[in-house]
Amino acid sequence: MTRTCLQMVIFSMVLTVGLMTAQAQDQYSLNKDQWVQKQIYAPGSPDAQLQAIRKMVAQDQGKQATVAVKDGIKNNPNHPMIAEAYLVSGDAKVLTKHYYKALFDYEFMIRSYPGSDQFHLALEREFEVAKIFAAGTKRIWLGMRILSASGEAEEMYIRIQERAPGSLIGEKASLELGDYYFNHAEMHSAAEAYQLFLENYPRSRFRERVMLRRIEADLASFSSPVFDPTGLLDASIHIRQFEEEYPASAQRLGTQELLVRVKDSLAAKDLHTAQWYEKRKKDNVSAVYMYRRIVTDHPQTAAALSAQEGLARLEPTLAGGSAQ
Repeated sequence: MTRTCLQMVIFSMVLTVGLMTAQAQDQYSLNKDQWVQKQIYAPGSPDAQLQAIRKMVAQDQGKQATVAVKDGIKNNPNHPMIAEAYLVSGDAKVLTKHYYKALFDYEFMIRSYPGSDQFHLALEREFEVAKIFAAGTKRIWLGMRILSASGEAEEMYIRIQERAPGSLIGEKASLELGDYYFNHAEMHSAAEAYQLFLENYPRSRFRERVMLRRIEADLASFSSPVFDPTGLLDASIHIRQFEEEYPASAQRLGTQELLVRVKDSLAAKDLHTAQWYEKRKKDNVSAVYMYRRIVTDHPQTAAALSAQEGLARLEPTLAGGSAQ
């Protein structure tokens, strides 16, 4: 059975901290350059039970671990290790690929025990679940994996940033949120998410990549001259910023050609507006104003040639009307 990245993370982390079993007296840890024997818990105690459940998780016994930890939480609701018990409960559900159910355990732990040592581990787990959902994995309903979980992915990326601002996991969630919007062709949202990333993590090692993605999102948000040109205007500003910060990359990528494309698109937008005034509104005064602006602001574009034709067509009629 193929294991998800999150399952591998869980196995790795459980094995890293060490499995404490009934043979705990044979296990040692390094303390100040000396190996010391680990604490031995009484057989049948809540601590010993949690050790056994950790072992189940490490051995990929998700179903057994889920049942055992549920009983342990029910019988010991106020135990000092209850926060870790909820984390292990979520991990056990992940092993059986019940990701949505696992989120309930992680969320309860995060909200109820924000000061615990497991807080950031739970955020890491939620981040990995969000990636699984963002990649297209669906939620289980009536025994079938048929419900879309993309909304849950989006919400978790946002929550992680709010709960751990300025942290590494917050940075990763911010970047994934922008990519999530971009991959789903939600370009306005993608541009906003990338902008927030750059504001919140100005020294990130991903800065150059995000700046480029923001430009791509700006350009993609303008699909035809009929629509709002805000994305083009933003792209023009962001391209120049990229050229200032990464001149070598800008030259290699040909950002000057991108600026030409932006100018052509803005000119086409103005031409569409001018033609609308002329043909639909029969407002030649406004049409002439727009044609003149195109010729002045975008002289080297195809739209400027069409604008000159429009001026040649309309200016004589306006001059004749003034003479009368």
